[in-house]
Formats: sequence, C-alpha cells, structure tokens
Amino acid sequence: MDLITEWILRRFVRDYGNTSDPNVRTKYGYLEAWVSIAGNIVIAAINLLLGFSLNSIALIAQSLHTASDVLTSVVVLIGFSAAARPPDERHPYGHGRVESVATLVIAVLLMVVGFEFAGKSIDRVIHGAEVKGNSAVVLVLLLIGSAKEWMARFAIGLGRAIGSPALQADAWHHRSDAIASALVAVSIASASAGYPSADSFLGILVSALILYTGAKLALSSASSLMGENVDPGLASRITEVVRSVNGVRGMHGLSVHDYGGVKIASLHIQVKPEMSVSESHMIAAAVKYAVLGTASVECVVHVEPDGESGGQLAPLDH
Repeated sequence: MDLITEWILRRFVRDYGNTSDPNVRTKYGYLEAWVSIAGNIVIAAINLLLGFSLNSIALIAQSLHTASDVLTSVVVLIGFSAAARPPDERHPYGHGRVESVATLVIAVLLMVVGFEFAGKSIDRVIHGAEVKGNSAVVLVLLLIGSAKEWMARFAIGLGRAIGSPALQADAWHHRSDAIASALVAVSIASASAGYPSADSFLGILVSALILYTGAKLALSSASSLMGENVDPGLASRITEVVRSVNGVRGMHGLSVHDYGGVKIASLHIQVKPEMSVSESHMIAAAVKYAVLGTASVECVVHVEPDGESGGQLAPLDH
C-alpha cells in the first residue's frame, strides 16, 4: 500500500488497520467508490473541455467513456451498502454475498468494454482509420492515463487489504481507461510517425487481456455465490489454532462458509471419553474463541469422544 493511499485511509477511515471489523471493511468500500466517482467525473470534465478546446474527437469520446465508468463505482457503493445491512429472518448470516453479486455485475460490464475495444480494433485493422491530434493531446492523454492507473492501484490496494473482489474488479475498469488513454496517445504519435495501424493491433491484445480478466472475475464471483471450497491457507490456519488448544485430541470435518464480511466454520473435535460434559464444553468454547481471535472466523464446534470419527480421525499429540 503506497503512502498516498495510507494517508487517505488515515484521514477518512477511523481504525483503518482493523480490516477484520465489518464496519471498517464497509468504509473501505465506500471510500474506494466515492474516490472513483469523484475522480471519473473530474477526468471526464477535463477530457470534455480540452476535447472541445483542442477540437479532438479522441478526447471527447474518451470523456464519455470515463463518465460511463461512474456506473461501476455506483455498483460498488450499492453492493457494500447492501452487504452492511444486519442479519434478518430471511438472511440470518447477513447480506455479505451481495458483494459477490456486485463483482459479477462489474465483471460483465468489464467484458462489455473488452468486446467494445476488440470490435473497434478489428474494424480499424480491416478498414483503417484516420487519426488526428497533436503533442498537446498526447500529453493530456498520458496524464489522464496516469491518473486512472493510480485510481486502479488505489482500488487494488484497498481490495487486497479487505479481501474484496468487487474493489479489484472496479480497479480493472480504471485500468481499462488508463490503457485506452495510452492507446489513443500511441495511435496519435504513431500516426504522426507514419504508422497509423499500430494502435489497432495493440488494441486487440489489450481487449483479450480485459476479456480474460472479466471472465476470471465473473467465474470467481459465481463460484463464491455457489459456495466454493475453503481456502487451503485459511483451513491450515484454523487447524493449527485448534491443535494449540489444550485438551483437543483430534479434529475432523472442517468446513468454512463465506458470507462476505462474515466467515463461519464448523468442525468436530475429539476429547477424552471420560471427560465430563462441563469440561468438554469449556474446551469447545476455548476452540471457538481461539479461532475467532486468531483467524477472525466464527466457529461452531461439535464435541465427540476420542475414537468416534469412523476412521476420519486427525489425531493430535497432547
């Protein structure tokens, strides 16, 4: 995370380092969405004003494309707002999976952008296109592209900090704009140097990258909505925590359900057969709070006497 991003977080998100807190996580999402909305509006306005002043159709078209990207940030805003709603009778584990729905929507919009880029690039390869502009337009496009790339990295940094695919999906919308700005700049510069078709072939390659990223994000969010298997790293961490609890002789049947900002694990532990109900309950409670404190995962613990797991035992040495 860069210094500017950290400064913004300190300024606008109280206790920003506590990313396991659902409230902090929601504020990360709101912050990224509002920065994206404000940034896109400002950049679109600059593009439009300079486009008319320089009589550049490239800048005018770019301003409309950037303005349309506000929609994806609104999707992020709505997604985090809905995910922050408390549990209710129909959704006892909260609404965190709305974020996966938002990611899927953004991924589809990203693929639409990819197809749009691909269509325009292929059309330019076949029919050619007259590219007009000057060094001032190239400079403006490169500066705007740099700003959009910073917005992409800002979204990626926040997304990684809270494990949000929605923010990383929004980041790719910013990056697609940055790439588009760079391609228009390259097309103008290459046309001036006598190579007017250079940007068309670059556009096809970039389109393929955007489509691949959109498809990958869509499949990931769809898998999450269908209840994908537990992350191996998280499973190992939970297993290690359970092993550290005194009185646990074995463990099996671990499963983790991801509800966005809330993860709930269920597992079986074995204890000594002669142990009292009160003692085994204390061990189960110790396991529950150890997993919550170390892995930030709520835990449902089933206790059984050592030797009753039907061959699925994971024995521990205590």
